[in-house]
Amino acid sequence: MTKMHEIKIKPKYYVDVITGMKTFELRENDRDYQVGDVVKLMEWDEEGFTGRYYTITITYVLKNCREYGLADGCCIFGWRCSE
Repeated sequence: MTKMHEIKIKPKYYVDVITGMKTFELRENDRDYQVGDVVKLMEWDEEGFTGRYYTITITYVLKNCREYGLADGCCIFGWRCSE
């Protein structure tokens, strides 16, 4: 079942996402991210939410991969740019 996640992202990374330079996210896997889940990346600065956001659909999840340096309980998820 597809889930919707809303997560904070710092402005410098948000810009990389919206320009297509960044197509992955390293996160604690406390939400059990899965392929097909929708993520709303909400820009967050020192003042709080800026009102800008970018929505992606997860196409790949890497977890349980300690042999390549990924800490237990963390994951990397990726998405395709739709440009």
